[in-house]
Amino acid sequence: MDLYESDLDPTVVDDKSNDDDDKSLDEAYQDISHVCLGGTFDRLHNGHKILLTVGALLAKQQLLIGITCSKLLSSKCLSPFIFSWEKRKLAVQAFLTDIGVQLENVKIVELSDEFGPPGYCAEFDCIVASSESLHNCEKLNELRQTKGFKPLKIEIIDFVCSESTQHPDSKIYPFDPSDHKLSSSKVRFNQLGDLLKPVSSNNNHQITSPFSPYMIGLTGPAGSGKSSLAKRLAKLSEQIHIIDCDRLGHEAYVPGTSCHQALLSHFGRENIASQEPPYPIDRRLLGNLVFSDPSKLKELNSIVWPEILKQILAITKEIENNAMKHGQHCKRPVIILDAAVLLQAGWDQICNEVWLTILPHSEAQRRLCERNNLTPEAASERLIRQATGIAEITGGYTWFEAGQYCCTKSPLDYAHVILSTQWEPECSQYQVEKAWKKLQQRLPVTSTTQ
Repeated sequence: MDLYESDLDPTVVDDKSNDDDDKSLDEAYQDISHVCLGGTFDRLHNGHKILLTVGALLAKQQLLIGITCSKLLSSKCLSPFIFSWEKRKLAVQAFLTDIGVQLENVKIVELSDEFGPPGYCAEFDCIVASSESLHNCEKLNELRQTKGFKPLKIEIIDFVCSESTQHPDSKIYPFDPSDHKLSSSKVRFNQLGDLLKPVSSNNNHQITSPFSPYMIGLTGPAGSGKSSLAKRLAKLSEQIHIIDCDRLGHEAYVPGTSCHQALLSHFGRENIASQEPPYPIDRRLLGNLVFSDPSKLKELNSIVWPEILKQILAITKEIENNAMKHGQHCKRPVIILDAAVLLQAGWDQICNEVWLTILPHSEAQRRLCERNNLTPEAASERLIRQATGIAEITGGYTWFEAGQYCCTKSPLDYAHVILSTQWEPECSQYQVEKAWKKLQQRLPVTSTTQ
């Protein structure tokens, strides 16, 4: 039984072909009934669609589609930004339905190894693949022959798009400009700086006047370049103001502040502070105390985070008042809230948008070693500690797992805009300029005007 409800014929060629060509083509495919194909299928592009269409046309009885599981995608470009497995499966099913394929004859499986079911099931006749997968297909046939299975007929599809000069500068575009193959990695890169989901008004930061600052929370793992991106943004316009929450956190510890006194009272002066007046907090003592006991860390955060929030709101009000003084000659202020613990502290609730930076774990670790003069072990421990905090609010996801986007629990799902500093500085600059330009276009829509 064919997979198509319509009378599509995989052997049809154009009018210039002769009957002999039709007959030989038909004979070449007459023994094919079970077809398999596999891939990541992220951001379904035309190459994927051709692959799926050819597979469906060739399969007379069953089409097996292996979709790569997230655990095998960690080496992919911008791997956390890859859609979740379930999201990719739904996209494949939707496309097959659109082209008239009967889904009861299609089996979609999670591909958790190099070969999947064709490596241990004999019934398959053909595999449809891209040219870059040819070597793996040949290895699969070698494996099948060791099991006494017949080799698969290999149908190769080239994913090639028209030439583009969108990114002529190789420092801006981190791919070989001479490579015109369709690629989900390129699609993900091109989405950096874009608005990924609608801006909701359901937060605690209400825009009540034309001078109310538009708040953007900028967050991401340690070493991901948040502060460098914030500085790049600030240079683009006097309209942009940076609030450095790490600096505010340090100021909260200063002797004489209410937060300083609260810390001494709660943890004991002898446990966390110098014994000489004015009893400054000894960060080494405090760190030893809270990082060895998760409950103590939560107690610390419950004291410090509200104090930082109080300072954020005070600075925001000051920026708004300054804008009001300049009247109609002042553009609406935009605040970049640079905060590593934005999501954990719940400060995203006072933001109009969340912008998030992503980076491979290995690169974040390398940067921490270089910037903070840490050993690889110490840098990794710091990243794990931070990852534990973010995992508590996402049901287990950290910043680094591949294939986590659009799973509803991922930290990336909080983001309206995603950026990455893993390439040349010019590439980071390109992203922030793009993000700022697009933000300016939507500010009048999401803001209240007189």
